[in-house]
Amino acid sequence: MATEALNSLEYRRVEITSVDGEKTIDLSGSLINTDYFEDLLSPCITMTMQIMSQYSIYNGLPIQGGEKVLFEVVTPSGEFALEMYVYKVSGLSSGSSQETFTLHLVSREGLTNETARVQKKYNKKPINEHVTAILRDVLKTDRFESENIERTSNSFQFIGTLKKPFYVLTWLGPKSIPSTSSSGKSGTAGKGVAGFLFYENYEGFNFRSVDTLVSSTNTQSSGGDKENIPTYQYTQITETNKTGNEYKILNYGLEKNMDLMKSLRVGMYANITYFYDIYTNGIEGITYKLSEEVNSTLGADNEIPYPEEFANRPSRILFRTSDVGINDEAGDKSDSGRDNVDMAKSFSRYNLLFTQSLNMTVPLNINLMVGKIINAQFQKIDASSSETDERQSGYYLIKELRHHFESGQMVTSLKLVRDSYGLYGAN
Repeated sequence: MATEALNSLEYRRVEITSVDGEKTIDLSGSLINTDYFEDLLSPCITMTMQIMSQYSIYNGLPIQGGEKVLFEVVTPSGEFALEMYVYKVSGLSSGSSQETFTLHLVSREGLTNETARVQKKYNKKPINEHVTAILRDVLKTDRFESENIERTSNSFQFIGTLKKPFYVLTWLGPKSIPSTSSSGKSGTAGKGVAGFLFYENYEGFNFRSVDTLVSSTNTQSSGGDKENIPTYQYTQITETNKTGNEYKILNYGLEKNMDLMKSLRVGMYANITYFYDIYTNGIEGITYKLSEEVNSTLGADNEIPYPEEFANRPSRILFRTSDVGINDEAGDKSDSGRDNVDMAKSFSRYNLLFTQSLNMTVPLNINLMVGKIINAQFQKIDASSSETDERQSGYYLIKELRHHFESGQMVTSLKLVRDSYGLYGAN
């Protein structure tokens, strides 16, 4: 594919409509560039648009916040279409001949979240059912597929207490145990892993466990295989007009490697939870060791590398009190259904996921999304060798993403994370 083709961009429809729906302005001729953002730790997607116009769009519409923006473009990697809403304008500069400003956009649910509240009591059901109910009944959205709301093995009951939907959905993540993991409630205390992430990408809303996300196969569908994972390569030389250039790594840099001191402080490798039962007045101490519970990693070795001298000893103490009587009924001694050591399980798994982090830039590819896996191949740092660096190369999870839409300068910037080292298939 020619380099020019990789940078071709066609604006099919870029329009902003007033809040009352009475007036629509075409922005395609005034658009300098557009940046689209996703983040695994953010509940909604956002965009920015740099506008430069020969007439006043800001006062002519006028833009007051809440305006709908339709963005439809055709790129070499496919069509990209979104409906977003204005929440802020910055950098407004008006002169005698032109006006410039930046539109800040968010998905509709990002604004709805500020006006909606989770009010009712949610009875003991699997947590994924609560997530679906809040998305459907509180946020009033259909931007999710049932397969992207992963089933949990544990049930839980709680009261919304007028919290915002995104807060509650994020709050439920650490309390959730994937269906593929054993729970301390049904098995041996302290067994298994916990930790879900709630986020929005181009396909919609997702509620997925960390363990599922780091699967070495395509985690977005149950029948996926390694062929569905795109492979990107970094080489010192990029030949022009060559097929495959769209899968070249333009540049990259390591942002974070392991930090043993921080890992010990958060109790990532081993910790103790003291659980106090207010009904029996008893205390139970449960030791949790991550190395004995993790079955899925992104690196070649499922064993977590750590110095046994330090990491085998609990380095953090957690404390939890039982919530017996959550039903608020006379004589009812049941609790909410939470796992006694869900905090220990989720803290450990979350921190392990972000052990390694690197930034990477590739030609624009709208098929890349946070929560998906890519295969990044790097050469050894040796001018005389073209061999693959088997320690640094391998599968990475996309944590953050930015698509930059601008004619001649279309790139996708990625922040990648993974929890272990090594390349699958390496000798």
